[in-house]
Amino acid sequence: MRVRRSSGFSLVELLVVVIAIGILAGALLDRVLPLIGRAQRAAFVQVKADLQTALLFEAAERVTRGEAASLQSLADSNPMTLLLTPPANYVGSFERPQEDALPVASWYFDEHTRRLVYRVGHYTRFDALGGPPGRVELKTEFVFDDRNGDGTFEPGPDDFRGLRLTPVHAFAWPD
Repeated sequence: MRVRRSSGFSLVELLVVVIAIGILAGALLDRVLPLIGRAQRAAFVQVKADLQTALLFEAAERVTRGEAASLQSLADSNPMTLLLTPPANYVGSFERPQEDALPVASWYFDEHTRRLVYRVGHYTRFDALGGPPGRVELKTEFVFDDRNGDGTFEPGPDDFRGLRLTPVHAFAWPD
């Protein structure tokens, strides 16, 4: 008499396959998640560079139009408005933003503090170094040589040096 054997998987074989898939998935995530963090950092650096360029182009345009007296107003403005198309992760300008309601890995402008803020995403090696956790705050800094020493920019005697998008707090975000 022949004993008929089932052609399916036994419970032990199925358990071994599930464990093997779990180990492979863990190894894959260990490799992929740091790449996501690095991509977020690279996107942040690129947008910051685009904003810096847009600020300098706007300043150059104002100088050539003879509107150098209006340059200082750029320091309080939202630099995202200077871009033809803001990045897809720019969520807008808010008077008093509820940061918990805003998505991570996104930009917004805080109208109250006049700062551009980037909420750092997950899977990064971001360190706030004592600043606000999980975000980078940037301000537009108006740079000029105050030749007459009065503390304000005057197009005639003072020399305009540029606009800088500078962090309000120190942070470390290694590659």
